[in-house]
Amino acid sequence: MVGILQPADPRLVGSYKLLGRLGSGGMGRVFLGMSAAGRPVAVKVIHAKLAADPEFRTRFRVEVAAARKVSGLFTALVVDADVDAPVPWLATAYVAGPSLAEAVKDRGPLSVTSLLALAAGLAKGLSAIHAAGVVHGDLKPSNVLLALDGPRVIDFGISQAAETAPLTQAGLVVGTPSFMSPEQASGKKTGPLSDVFSLGAVLAFAATGRKPFGTGPPAEVLGRVVRGSPGLDDAPAQVRPLIERCLAKDPGRRPAAAELLAEVSAVQSAIEPPAGPLPAERRRRKRRPLVTAAAIGGILAAAGAAGYGLTVATGPEPAASTLSPVAAQIAPPPGRPASGRPAASSHPSAALPPRITSTYTYQQGAMVYFEIYYSDPGHDAEGFAFVGVNGSDWPLQRYPFANPASGIVEPGSVAFPLDQGCGTGFEYMSDVKAWIYGRDGTRSRPVVIHLACPT
Repeated sequence: MVGILQPADPRLVGSYKLLGRLGSGGMGRVFLGMSAAGRPVAVKVIHAKLAADPEFRTRFRVEVAAARKVSGLFTALVVDADVDAPVPWLATAYVAGPSLAEAVKDRGPLSVTSLLALAAGLAKGLSAIHAAGVVHGDLKPSNVLLALDGPRVIDFGISQAAETAPLTQAGLVVGTPSFMSPEQASGKKTGPLSDVFSLGAVLAFAATGRKPFGTGPPAEVLGRVVRGSPGLDDAPAQVRPLIERCLAKDPGRRPAAAELLAEVSAVQSAIEPPAGPLPAERRRRKRRPLVTAAAIGGILAAAGAAGYGLTVATGPEPAASTLSPVAAQIAPPPGRPASGRPAASSHPSAALPPRITSTYTYQQGAMVYFEIYYSDPGHDAEGFAFVGVNGSDWPLQRYPFANPASGIVEPGSVAFPLDQGCGTGFEYMSDVKAWIYGRDGTRSRPVVIHLACPT
C-alpha cells in the first residue's frame, strides 16, 4: 500500500520526485518516487543515525556495488544510488503488488500451483543474487513482492549492510528470527545456502499461513530455529518435501538455488494437467501499455490489490485452497458429488445465489488461465460462463461444472485456459467478463478479468 507523505518526509531525493510512502525498516524509509522520464521507482533513504556511522557507510557502499551486478526477472533491479550523500539513498525498480506477507494475511495460504510458481520465482531470484556474489541475508515474506508476472525479491545484499552498525541502536533489525538459518541464528558464517533455508521458511509460511518456527520472544524462536522442527503438518504434500529439504539444519544437505529450481520444475511437470482442446477464435491484438507518469494513478490504485494475478471481487474472501488443480486428484467435499455439482440442500440459505469472491490468473505455456473463487451458500452453483469485453472478441461461452471442457473444477473454484500466444511472438491481451450461474438460472454478479502474458 502507498501511504501519503508526512510533513517531515523529503519531496525530492536525487532527481526523483517522491509521491508517497511504501514502508520503513531497520535501515531506512522507502518511498514511491518518479524519475524525470516518468518511471516509478522505490527509493530507500537510510536512517540518519546509520548515515552518521562511517563503518556502515563503507559496508553500504560495498553492498550497493554488489547489488548493481544482480540482474534477473525475479529481482527488483538497482537503478540508481548515492552512497556519499549526506543521507545515502538507493533507488530500485518499483514493483506494483503486495508483499507475500500482506497477501497471505489477506487471503490465507497459497494453492499448490501458486506455491510452486512462488518457489520457482524465488529460486530464480536467489540464483541471480548468488551469481553476483551477493548473499541476501534477510529473505522473508515482506521482502517478497507479488507482481502480476511473478514474485520479486527485494533488499538483496544491501540488507547485510546493517550488520556493521551497533546492535544497540533503537529500531535496528539484523535479520528476522522466524526466517533466519540456524547458522545465522548462531552467529556463524553464512553463505548462499543460508538464503535457501530462509526460502524454505518463506515457502512454509506461504503454504500454512504460519511462521514455521512459531512465535514468541526472539531468543525462544531462534532456539527452535537451531534445534527444533518446523511446523509443516498441514503443508500440501506436493511441496512439503521441497520445503523440508530447504529447512535442513546442515547447510550441506540443502539444495542450491539452481538445484531447487530443477526440483520445482519436476514437480510442476508431474502435476500439470494435459492441455485440452481450446477455442480457435481469433482475438483482437492490443498493444502493451508502458508504465509512465500517465499511468501512475492506476499503479497507486492497483498496488493494494494486484499481485500474483490476484484481484479482489465483491464479497468475503474464501479460504485459499491447498489442492493441486488437477481434476484427477480432487476428492469432492461432503455434500458435493464427484460430478462437481453440489447436492441439493433444504437449509434456508438454499435460496441464496452463488457469489464470486476473488479471481486469479497464471500462465502455462502459451495459455493464461483465469481462476474464479466463489461462495455457494445456497448449494445452487451449476457452472460458469464468460464473454470478451473491452475489445476482446471472445464469444459467449457457458460450461457446466460437470463438463467444463478444458477447464479445471475444484471445490469452490474453477480455472479455464485462454490462448494468449505467450512466448510465440504473437502475444494477446484479453478482457473477459465472467460469472457463476445456478440451476435456477440465477447468476452471480459478474467480474471483469484481465489476461496478459508476463511482461
